[in-house]
Amino acid sequence: MILSRIWYVILALLLAAAYYVVSLAVGQYNRRNGAAMEETLKSDSQSVSWALQLDARRRLDVLLLAAADPAVGKALRAANAKDPIPPTSKEEGAKALRAFNEKLPAEYKNDALFVTDRDGRVVAQVGYDSANAFPEFELGGYAAVFDALHGFLRDDTWVWGGRIARVVTRPVEDEVGQPPLGAVVGLRWVDNSFAKEIGKRTRTNIAFYALGQNIARAASTEGFEENSLEALGADLKAVYEDKQFKEGGRTDVRPLGDGEKGGVLFVRLPGEAWELNAGFAVARPKVSIPTAMGFIQGADDQDKKNVKLWIVAALVVGASAIGILFSFLESSLPMREMARQAARLKRGEIDVLSLPQFRGGYRPIASDINAGIQRVVEKGGGTARKPADLESILGPVPAQPSMSAFSFPMADASAVPQAVPQVPPGPPAPQGPPAPTGANRPAPPGVPNGPPPPLNRPNAPPIPGGTRPGIQDRTQAMPGVNLPGLPPPGPAAGAPPPVNAHSATVAAAGAPAYPAPPPTKPAAMAAVNAADKEEEEQTMVAQPSADLIAATGGGPAVTDPAAEWHAVYEEFLKTKRECGEPIDGLTFDKFKQTLTKNRDALIQRHGCKRVKFSVYVKEGRASLKATPVRD
Repeated sequence: MILSRIWYVILALLLAAAYYVVSLAVGQYNRRNGAAMEETLKSDSQSVSWALQLDARRRLDVLLLAAADPAVGKALRAANAKDPIPPTSKEEGAKALRAFNEKLPAEYKNDALFVTDRDGRVVAQVGYDSANAFPEFELGGYAAVFDALHGFLRDDTWVWGGRIARVVTRPVEDEVGQPPLGAVVGLRWVDNSFAKEIGKRTRTNIAFYALGQNIARAASTEGFEENSLEALGADLKAVYEDKQFKEGGRTDVRPLGDGEKGGVLFVRLPGEAWELNAGFAVARPKVSIPTAMGFIQGADDQDKKNVKLWIVAALVVGASAIGILFSFLESSLPMREMARQAARLKRGEIDVLSLPQFRGGYRPIASDINAGIQRVVEKGGGTARKPADLESILGPVPAQPSMSAFSFPMADASAVPQAVPQVPPGPPAPQGPPAPTGANRPAPPGVPNGPPPPLNRPNAPPIPGGTRPGIQDRTQAMPGVNLPGLPPPGPAAGAPPPVNAHSATVAAAGAPAYPAPPPTKPAAMAAVNAADKEEEEQTMVAQPSADLIAATGGGPAVTDPAAEWHAVYEEFLKTKRECGEPIDGLTFDKFKQTLTKNRDALIQRHGCKRVKFSVYVKEGRASLKATPVRD
């Protein structure tokens, strides 16, 4: 199921890549939105400053009507240089101010109006009744009033009683070239309604503060909670200590609350309020996406409409089709084949599963099922198709035996005899007297004549009588061989050097000095090798032990096993049918011819009496085993 696994790996890599890309997009989006928020807050602070100046200019323009009112001028002329101020002047001046303020539109109305004489004393007022308790109440000490008494138009910000007031002043002139009679002062308290007006004009979220506390606030942008501005009071102490705030009158963008809600920028108000650290702050919400799924959660209907759903559907269908195809090829088809063979096995049409029909991990499973069937057959007393136990037939075999291969060819392969090369005869051996053998060999000095003691062979079985037959003759017939504990024999005095008995005998007979080597490749082995190239099934035969070869004598079998081979032939055909293999052209004559060639080759190789053939299944195909028998 390698294709399905590779596809799963590809899908996992694509999913990881998609998550990585989305995470990068989220990070870039948040970073760019943070930078945009800082720029927006700087722009908001400048917009609020301009809005306050424009509001002051409009109030100054409207205040011209009060400065030009004859009743106001009359009250000032009657009050100048008079101490105390005449009550009639106060009444006429207050009446004129009240009438003036009532005529103004709501957005230009003043919360308090004052008329001061040339000395800055308050002649009349409306909206600030606390001044009536102080007969000597005067405003001449404020810079804005002082400048107005000298003919200037001014606006300023005052802090009175813990409240912030926006103030405009205008001189009241009587004659050209003469000092003003006095001044008219208009005051507007900075409260939540004033903050809403400024915020609406500038589309900002604004808060005014003074004396370390929040005075007024208003939220004008969508999605921003006004309660978030209440947290500014806790940050004012740190703002007052900010070096940039002290010197430049404004701070950098600071986090609003815990930093996740947004940012805020503090600005000091000019004028009398500067020294009291009065000012305003503008805030903006932080537009960010906390997680990769935030894109989906924050998308609106228009965003969803912009997505090309047909591409999404095509990707889903394509990926699903590829996965289903791989699953069908690697799972459904093998399972269907296993179900088909299991049904045939149940009906008795086959005895084992055909392994070549399975692929991948299903082939080992089918092989295990076949092995289990054989175990069940064995437990039931039947004969299972398995390799023969060579040790039970031939006895113990070497740990690493030399192996030979056997296969059965479908075609008729006739072996062509090959010529066996002969070793040319060597030069004749030199003639000489025969070498002494046996008891005629002279004994070395200091060693008594007689047969040598028997060799001590730990692995040899005990021999009755204490000696092994022929050991003496063999020892004496091997000149040049030194036995343990004996010095090498030397020639007798005056005798010619000893000559090897075998060499002398061969030389006397006129035969070659060296025996001819065995054939390198018999004709039967040539047929076996040709058959090995045609078929893949091979049977490995262990090399028999030396005792077995010595006991058998190495002669070919004399009996004709035609009846036994015919039974093997029938069983071989039956097994090939069960494995689904073709049997066309496989006749008994071809079968017998192949078995004869392989039998002769194995008998010559191992020196056994006969060879027993059996049928077994190897990797779903019928095969033959050749077992040397020593009976």
